[in-house]
Amino acid sequence: MKKKVLFVLIALCTAFVFTSCGNSDNVADSEQSTQLTTVRVGYNPGIGNILGFIALDSGIAYAEGLELEFVPFTATTDALNALQANMIDVAVSFGTAGPLTFITQGANFTIFGGFLSGGMPIFAPPGFHYTGPESFVGLDVATGRMLTPDIVWRVAMHNAGYDLDNDVNILEMRSAGDVLAAVAAGNADVGVGTNSTYLRALEAGLEVIAWSNELWDPVHVCCRLVANTSWVDENPNIAKAFLRTYLQAERVFKNDPEYAVDVNMRFLDISEEDARTMLLETNIIVGTDPQRNSVRHMWESMTNIGYLEPSGVNLDNHINIELYRQALDEIAEENPDVDFFRALQVDFQANNFD
Repeated sequence: MKKKVLFVLIALCTAFVFTSCGNSDNVADSEQSTQLTTVRVGYNPGIGNILGFIALDSGIAYAEGLELEFVPFTATTDALNALQANMIDVAVSFGTAGPLTFITQGANFTIFGGFLSGGMPIFAPPGFHYTGPESFVGLDVATGRMLTPDIVWRVAMHNAGYDLDNDVNILEMRSAGDVLAAVAAGNADVGVGTNSTYLRALEAGLEVIAWSNELWDPVHVCCRLVANTSWVDENPNIAKAFLRTYLQAERVFKNDPEYAVDVNMRFLDISEEDARTMLLETNIIVGTDPQRNSVRHMWESMTNIGYLEPSGVNLDNHINIELYRQALDEIAEENPDVDFFRALQVDFQANNFD
């Protein structure tokens, strides 16, 4: 099991802390029992977990009765295997394609919220001339198996009329780090990367030639909140409290991005420049909405290109939108003058119903 990194909230939500964080109107009354429920949250340090970091740093998690324990994994398969083995409770930053593939292989996972959409780079050595999917024909393209940008890129090639078996040489890698290493070493012409490798790709002298946002319309979902179905079913109030923390942290992120940069810098122990680049300059879209419609679209696209075999699996049995709806409605009712949550209620209808 990966070494756990536990960030413990020491200051208990005083008025000074909330004021200094710039979000005193986002946090529920903190005068409650100190008996906290621990939620073990798996995340990729290269992508981070900004909503979780904000929730812990600002006191939102404490106010919701949660203690968040962050457990780092650099490979999607390692994180999802740990989730399946009940070594963590929630997986946050491991895409959509990975969880869906595990579901077809028998994992009883439930997607019950979101974290990120879009924002995945495709990189190459300097001088690469990119005009569209045709630019990849005949090249060695490194990509990570079961990573969401892998699906986005493959579907874009398929939709452009190219044969993935004959028109391009796909080099499947175990992790996004392996993809980066292959391109940096000259063993691949192009790398289909993830947000986790963006900074390292720039440090290696590579250039971002395209973003996954450009290949999928509307912008594709990526990191979903995933848990074992048994955990969700047995702990609905904890799962809902978790969603409440992320929804409130989402508002803080949108209202005070400079605070988010500072939190990201401190929790990931990186420079302010790198923290800012990760959050604000990579085309990522942060949002807690599960976006069932987009997850279904990803599932259908993966099936159409032969990437996975549904084998009679009913995807709707693995997506829970009700807990998010309840969490959002509660917060909106508690904050009737806050337009942010009312706007999310409108988005929820568009994102989760036909």
